[in-house]
Amino acid sequence: MCDKSKEILDYTTEFLDKYIPEWFETGTTYPLFIFVSGPQGSGKSFTSIQLYNHLRQKYGDEKSISFASIDDFYLTHDDQLKLNEQFKNNRLLQGRGLPGTHDMELLQDILNKIFNHDQHPNQETVTLPKYDKSQFNGLGDRCMTGQKIKLPVDIFILEGWFLGFNPILQGIENNDLLAGDMVDVNAKLFMYSDLLWRNPEIKSLGIVFTTDDIKNVYEWRLQQEHELISKVGKGMTNEQVRAFVDKYMPSYRLYFNDFVHSESLGSIATLTLGIDSNRKVFSTKTRCIE
Repeated sequence: MCDKSKEILDYTTEFLDKYIPEWFETGTTYPLFIFVSGPQGSGKSFTSIQLYNHLRQKYGDEKSISFASIDDFYLTHDDQLKLNEQFKNNRLLQGRGLPGTHDMELLQDILNKIFNHDQHPNQETVTLPKYDKSQFNGLGDRCMTGQKIKLPVDIFILEGWFLGFNPILQGIENNDLLAGDMVDVNAKLFMYSDLLWRNPEIKSLGIVFTTDDIKNVYEWRLQQEHELISKVGKGMTNEQVRAFVDKYMPSYRLYFNDFVHSESLGSIATLTLGIDSNRKVFSTKTRCIE
C-alpha cells in the first residue's frame, strides 16, 4: 500500500473506530450505514474495500459487514438501451453514470430486505448485484450473480460519486446550471436522496473526498480505465473516457460545493478529507451531527 493510500486509510479507520463502537453501545438492532462519497477516481472504492476488510477483521463473526457500490445497481445493458431511447434527446442519460441510470426498484428491494429482516426470519441471506464495466466494449452490464450477504446486516458500506448530492428544490428558474438535460437529472436525484442519505430511517456515518480542482477527475478516471484494461483486456478508449467524464461535470458544478460544505452526508457524523491531484490529504474535518 502506497503512503498516500495508507494516510487516507489511517484517517478513515480512526473515524470509524471512534463512532461505530458508540453506535453499538446504543443497543439498536438497525443497521448502520457508512456512505463514502467522492469524485470518480478519488480513491473512494479502494478505500471502501479497505474499510470493509478492516471491519471484517475487527469484528469477525460477531457482526455482519456488507459492502456495495451504487454502480452495482446500474440498469442492465438492455434496460439502459431502453432508457437511451426514452430520453434520446438527453445526452446525460445516454449510457450509465448519472442519477436515473440505476435500477431503483432493485435498490429499494435490497434495502427492504435489510431493514425488514424480522418480517422474514427464514431468509438468511440477500444477494447484492454486481456490475461489470468491461462488458460491451466498456459500456457495461450487470452480472447475473452477485455477493450473498448474511442477514441481519449490522454495517452496510455504500460508496458512490454522487452520494449526498441534494436536488435543487427552489429557484430552479433562476439557476443557469439547472437547464436543459440537467432538469431530468435533478428530478431523478430526488429518488436517491429520499431513499438513502435523506431517509430518516437510515442512521449513517459519512466519509467525503473533496479536491482542490474537480478537473482532477479526468486524469483519475483515465488511470482507472487503464488499470481495468490491464486486468481484463478491454475497456474504454481515452477519448471515450474523456467524453464519459464530460457528462458528470454539470452535476459537479451544480451540487458538489454545496454538498462538501454542508458536511452532512452522515446523519451521525461526517469526515471530510481534502486530497490533491496525487490523492495526498491536505485537509481533514469532522462534524458530529448527533
